[in-house]
Amino acid sequence: MSNTARYQNPPTLTIQEGYGVVREIAIRKPELVIGRDSDCDIVINDRNVSRHHLRITEDSGGLVVTDLGSANGTFVNSSPITSKHIKHMDLIQIGSVMIVLNDPDNPGLVQEPGSEEKNPAESSGYTFDFLRQVVKHLEQNIARVFKGKPEVIRDVIVCLFADGHLLIEDVPGVGKSILAQALAKSLQAQYRRIQFTPDMLPSDITGMNVYDEKNQTFKFMPGPIFGNIILADEINRTTPRTQSSLLECMSESMVTIDGKGHVLPKPFFVIATQNSQDYHRTYPLPEPQLDRFMMQIRIGYPKPEDELEILNSQMTSHPLSAISYVIKGTDVVHCQALVRTVRVSTQVKNYIIDISNATRRHPALTNGCSPRASLALMHCCQSLAAYEGRDFVTPKDVRDILCTVLSHRLTLKLRHQAEWKSVDNVLRSIVESIKLENEEVAP
Repeated sequence: MSNTARYQNPPTLTIQEGYGVVREIAIRKPELVIGRDSDCDIVINDRNVSRHHLRITEDSGGLVVTDLGSANGTFVNSSPITSKHIKHMDLIQIGSVMIVLNDPDNPGLVQEPGSEEKNPAESSGYTFDFLRQVVKHLEQNIARVFKGKPEVIRDVIVCLFADGHLLIEDVPGVGKSILAQALAKSLQAQYRRIQFTPDMLPSDITGMNVYDEKNQTFKFMPGPIFGNIILADEINRTTPRTQSSLLECMSESMVTIDGKGHVLPKPFFVIATQNSQDYHRTYPLPEPQLDRFMMQIRIGYPKPEDELEILNSQMTSHPLSAISYVIKGTDVVHCQALVRTVRVSTQVKNYIIDISNATRRHPALTNGCSPRASLALMHCCQSLAAYEGRDFVTPKDVRDILCTVLSHRLTLKLRHQAEWKSVDNVLRSIVESIKLENEEVAP
């Protein structure tokens, strides 16, 4: 396509910023600079956007986005970049602002092979040492509020860095909501709390279009799902219709309202809670909804010495009021990109597949693991390995994280419940039956 024809039907950038502020800008120049400074072609007033943040240029291969040494980085499809070709519907994030490229006349513009950096996160100074420092800061800050359960804090961080969502099921009062709030206050990011009730509607979560009489047009008003850390409190208290509104959000990180898509910011982490013993007037989550949660954990009761520390820490004030953020939201996105670079050997991949296939054949289970479950297990293993300071996954990582990733996706047949007691017992028996010859520590 010639430049003249291209500028007559130019690609556009859909920019989501602020509360319901969406604008569309046509690319009519061979070069655009985006940043906070007034001399930029596109000015974005966001404190996490640098004065000159990124440049969009056109070459023979299409459009190229280049980071201009910004403080918080530029992300394309949730991966940090220094320079990258972009194509139709690619998502650019700078700070908390989401930019979608609309270029339907050139849907095949892709990065030329070999021209992309293999690990832009590390080349930009974000290494596994950086990830370990982020983990340390998060652990220490959360532990000031959430006492006596370091393994629970580990699982939350692993799930966050694996770019998944977490379901916490336990009895009331053991700290489910406090754990989510402590994580949210540890990040410089938007926190949203949704208290689910039987009378909620899907629009109460996702948002709706409201008619603006002044401009005689409809304006999108985002719901509380538009945040970084989302606490879905007592998710099983609301109806299946409202529960299903989270399916697209959790799977695609976007919301479709009246046929138009709205992208959710990154990081996007849903922590849902539900009580396991009181099911009066509740709507248990169906299997497709459960499958969207990467991990499910239980907190349990604290030890006496830990409970004494809880009492002492809250005699005069709540420790939540004493903590503040220790990392930025963009740091989490960098860590998520680093986690995806953790090596997974063919042996470990086959080990995951063997476990998944065994669940599909097991006579005590009504259903087996889906491919989504296998992917979730692999990504959690990558995150666990990075959490422990390694750039490779071992079979032990699979065994350590197995039950928290797979148990909530599987159900026991009624006639086998007396024999097996729980799904965890079935999974442990499956692991014991699969023997690895010459199990390697590294790939």
